[in-house]
Amino acid sequence: MGLDLTDSDFRLATLLSSKKRGMMKYSILQAWTEESGGTGLKVESVRSTGDLVRVRFSSKRDLILVAGSRDAYPFWTQDWEAGPEEESLWPQLTHAVLDSIEIAENDRVIRFGFDQTDIYQERRRYLIIAEFTPPKPNVILAVQDDQLTVIDALRKYSYADNPARQILPRLPYQAAQTTFQAVRSELALPLILETGKAGGTIECDSFNTYLQNHYQHVILASVEEERIRNSRTLWERELKKTRQKLKKQQAELRDADKTEYWRVCAETLKQHLTEIARGQTSLTAVNYYDPALADIEIPLLADKSAQQNLQFYLKKYQKAKRGGEIIRQNIAQTEAAVGNLENILARLEQGEFVELPGVKGVANLGRKLELLDKLLKLRLNEDFEIVIGRKARENDFITTQLGRPHDWWFHTRIYHGSHILLRCFRKTAPDEALIGICCSLAAWYSKARFSQNVPVDYTQLRFVRKPHKSAPGFVTYTSHRTVFAEPKDLRTVRAELQL
Repeated sequence: MGLDLTDSDFRLATLLSSKKRGMMKYSILQAWTEESGGTGLKVESVRSTGDLVRVRFSSKRDLILVAGSRDAYPFWTQDWEAGPEEESLWPQLTHAVLDSIEIAENDRVIRFGFDQTDIYQERRRYLIIAEFTPPKPNVILAVQDDQLTVIDALRKYSYADNPARQILPRLPYQAAQTTFQAVRSELALPLILETGKAGGTIECDSFNTYLQNHYQHVILASVEEERIRNSRTLWERELKKTRQKLKKQQAELRDADKTEYWRVCAETLKQHLTEIARGQTSLTAVNYYDPALADIEIPLLADKSAQQNLQFYLKKYQKAKRGGEIIRQNIAQTEAAVGNLENILARLEQGEFVELPGVKGVANLGRKLELLDKLLKLRLNEDFEIVIGRKARENDFITTQLGRPHDWWFHTRIYHGSHILLRCFRKTAPDEALIGICCSLAAWYSKARFSQNVPVDYTQLRFVRKPHKSAPGFVTYTSHRTVFAEPKDLRTVRAELQL
């Protein structure tokens, strides 16, 4: 681009955007617009998920428009992994040609112009207006006729929602009125991206690389940090609930240990029903079950009749008589659950992320934790972890409960073997080398471990299904690829990766 930087410290001190500082700097967006190619590309499809719009071109190049609360900006990529939650959007743009990319002079709004020629050779002009502005960035599709008219938007709102303007289909597009002052700073490559880790930086040789890395290492990293915080909050809440449950069970046990007392109270009340009046708070009578015939004072429910008080003590007696042993068993289970939850929180304190999909409450918590701890795992970095299931029960667990749709799943073709799960914590697409490692592990942990060129199928977990009432470890899958791998055990892989 040939842009010069007057102050070399500017790149590190003011160029970066963050959750605290707000949206991406205007100068970065301007530089990206000037740097960006892509004109002449034909649209294949438009899809969206959450706060993100993805325009796929026929060259398999993707334009990603991020419009989230953490930050908002565009970038180009060619290795985007589509998630199962993506929805089709704006079929009007199919086969349209991108012919312009322009940024507004007064704010962080980029317009992408598309030329569309239909089967009748009639031309239409469409614009994607990406408003990368706080507090709610937006991506709007509009058509240019006599005026610019909104067709659809990622976020639609009326004057009731925003007194300043409305964005609704079939209404003229209204540009936002803003007092924002665009700061045009001269920048030079490479740019240094601070990842948020202590001392973590990435050198970027283009503005697009900067924005792409920002999404991967800043936005997705902050999403992961929030997920960990939320997870910890949930575990703490579960521990609090379980401790309350234990306290209640211990109180029930104290009642259960007073079985004889409840019986004596009930029998004594039977003998003095005619002497008890509503509103009375206690009854003092001779305890004929005491060898010394001492008096016993029985508390009464003042708002209950004599018969109701008798039923209350009979119920206490019956529950204590049959429930003592059951309560003790329940207390033992709950105490074990409290210990498991305290163990989880201790592991979280040490930086380990503990996730147990499918666990509701604490009924199966001990069994789930025991199963999770027995799994063979290899944590590669903050992005990836390999998990190996050696038994049918473990295979079921990692495939149907532990994994997420964007994770990758590996299994030998024809041969019986383990399910290998590659967990992608930040939805990062694995490279060929990592896929090869997982395939080698799948080959080793199978009946073909002493063979060569073992066929291994792999696919994303969203394409793996477990038929209803099927045998443990049995699944079906589609959209897979097959490679021939040399078997390697976990120890060999650790040595090769120096882990």
